[in-house]
Amino acid sequence: MKRNKKIIVTSHCVLNQNAVVAELARSNGVMTSVIEWSHEQGYGIIQLPCPEFTFLGPERPPMTVEQYDTPEFHAHNRKILAPVIEQLQVYQNHGYTIVGGLGIAGSPSCDPGKGVFMQDLLDMANEADVHIDFFWQIPNTVEGHFDPTDDKSIFGPIAADRKTSATSRQANDLNN
Repeated sequence: MKRNKKIIVTSHCVLNQNAVVAELARSNGVMTSVIEWSHEQGYGIIQLPCPEFTFLGPERPPMTVEQYDTPEFHAHNRKILAPVIEQLQVYQNHGYTIVGGLGIAGSPSCDPGKGVFMQDLLDMANEADVHIDFFWQIPNTVEGHFDPTDDKSIFGPIAADRKTSATSRQANDLNN
């Protein structure tokens, strides 16, 4: 079969709900709607590591963006993202297109707009000239059903000139 050289980067729990805080799981295993859609589009999937699971373990309590927005968590994120960024660079340098990312709406780590981990991913991607310019999301609903034709499943474009780093955000917070 011929490759189409299109990749989507996805939050870990889309392919493994066992990593989610127990009471927040939206599926008993994989989110099949994402797998089916990715297959129909011909997208390869790069599964991101789960920062919350590797930082605090499987029995962690639910936490907020503010609780995760710490220097220790940012350092952890950068450590576990380094090999992913390297892999994405290799794909991109060999003609593959990273069509976008898929996050989890409402997640303190993986929400495409405010998640601490996603912000670190985008900062590192920007630093490495890796292009992740669009995001879909698992809606913040009980079912968490992904439907790419539903506005709740589309986050949208990420600014190409995004230069905000964790350090810059922290400096801005101190000035406000």
